[in-house]
Amino acid sequence: MVQKQYWWFFKGFDVRDNKVWSRSFKDCNLDELAKFNPTPLYFTHGKRIEDKARLIRDAFAKNYPGVVDINYAVKANYCPQILDLIAMLDLGADVVSPNEAILAEQRGILRQRIMFTGTSVSKDDLEQLVKFGNYKINIDSNSQLKKLGEHRDEWNIHGLNLSIRLNPNVGVGHNPDVITAGLKNEDGVPIKFGIEQDKIVATFLAAREYGFHPDTLHIHIGSGWLGNDVDSFRIALQNTLDVMNELKEHGFTNLNLDVGGGPGIRYRESQESFPFNTYAKIISEEIEKSGVRINKLIIEPGRSLVGDSTILLTKVNTVEEKNGILHAYTDASMGTLIRPKLYHAYHEIINISNPNGHLKVYAVDGNVCETGDTFTQDHPREIPEIREGDVLGILDTGAYCDVMSSSYCLRGRANIILEHKGKLFQCSKGVEDLNQIMDRFHIATRLD
Repeated sequence: MVQKQYWWFFKGFDVRDNKVWSRSFKDCNLDELAKFNPTPLYFTHGKRIEDKARLIRDAFAKNYPGVVDINYAVKANYCPQILDLIAMLDLGADVVSPNEAILAEQRGILRQRIMFTGTSVSKDDLEQLVKFGNYKINIDSNSQLKKLGEHRDEWNIHGLNLSIRLNPNVGVGHNPDVITAGLKNEDGVPIKFGIEQDKIVATFLAAREYGFHPDTLHIHIGSGWLGNDVDSFRIALQNTLDVMNELKEHGFTNLNLDVGGGPGIRYRESQESFPFNTYAKIISEEIEKSGVRINKLIIEPGRSLVGDSTILLTKVNTVEEKNGILHAYTDASMGTLIRPKLYHAYHEIINISNPNGHLKVYAVDGNVCETGDTFTQDHPREIPEIREGDVLGILDTGAYCDVMSSSYCLRGRANIILEHKGKLFQCSKGVEDLNQIMDRFHIATRLD
């Protein structure tokens, strides 16, 4: 019998004996992995992250003639063992909180390769970043710059190298809530990030007057965009290069250009993988046309590096028809994986225990008490026949999934295991139990 070739095999999977296996770790039957380890369970292919880093590097080596730094966006997934792998791959880090900066350095990412990009940044945040960490700061507001300037003597930060974030007037993303440039998102919500194009030169000049050295111009247009959005990126880049030419007239030359992150991954069979060769070529073409001299190009992949490295394994507790709809109820929830609820995001769902089964239409639901706690939302879908006790796999859960999880309804956050070079690494303490969830509270304190 010829084995059916599923579109998602390229993410690191195979099907043998009607079970799903890890392709990079031949002995790993995911059905058995889920049955011998607590679920819900996030299982990460380390090799997939290595492969994506190589793909991105190769694309820029072929299509961009200058120096390129890759800074991993830690907010996508801060699992310590993933950061270990990022450090082993000699990548830098884009961080959005002091804690992310500290953790990245603790896991081996060089301090000088860490840059902080935050919004609504407090004086305490800034002091921690520059006085105790000396991490590079990407200025998101003139208020933030003013705070640094007012404390430059106290913190001894004269001559501090800075990046400044531009809003390039064009934004795009897989959901309105993750569009980070332009005037407003598609829902009319004002964009809170970056310095407006007509104010950016004044911000550079103010930074110089404070005695700082702004050496980088940064943009980030949004998250999860694919090949059909590269024209929007091109326009944002053109606007950015226009600003760099304007800055040149004020003596700001040979700057670094940070184009941020945002490229997405292939969540659906109908989609195409992100065209990194095209992306690198566009950057190279537009820089050459602008006449701007770039010291160093910086990119900040997060989702595109780790998003499709991970599968969420969840056991089916109940299969039952209700109101003419077949429901499969799992031991995961919107607390485990919030993206379908928060963004109406699509994640492919496969039956790990019966991948070649007869297709039936299911709503796949979680175990907390909300109607919105479902992984299929308003579109039940065809999945190979699901039986009670089967293990389902929810694909592409390596970015903005476990790191956004909660213990809602006192359901513990998921177990995490990472595979690397033929070994399995336990990254968590299993599924959180009640004691672990309650650890942040003073449970011994009782009201009289």
